[in-house]
Amino acid sequence: MDLERKHLRLPVESRVFLELEAEASDASQQSSVVVCTTLDVSAQGLRVALEHELEENAYLQIGVDPPHASEAAETFFLIAQVRWCRPGDTPEQPFIAGLALMQAQGSDIDRWIALISNLEG
Repeated sequence: MDLERKHLRLPVESRVFLELEAEASDASQQSSVVVCTTLDVSAQGLRVALEHELEENAYLQIGVDPPHASEAAETFFLIAQVRWCRPGDTPEQPFIAGLALMQAQGSDIDRWIALISNLEG
């Protein structure tokens, strides 16, 4: 997996909001928002710790709080694809997931890439 990596991972902790769609078979349910935390970030992805298992290959709308609020105070609204999800190693991190950030019209991906580039130095 690391051999495929094109971007530097930064050990940055940020709060992330994941919008989970209700199952198609249950039209009465609404989507829900799950809060999780990044373990590391890159220009094109996030590794997050969360309490719920995510479905691989699912596309999610996410909101990422800026890692350094003084630099960029607005939440980044992004589209992510769940690349993998597996059990975590501790009770505080029941699941760990890898999210690939997607180019999408109306998202903040360009602003996110610029922020990460600045953090890389």
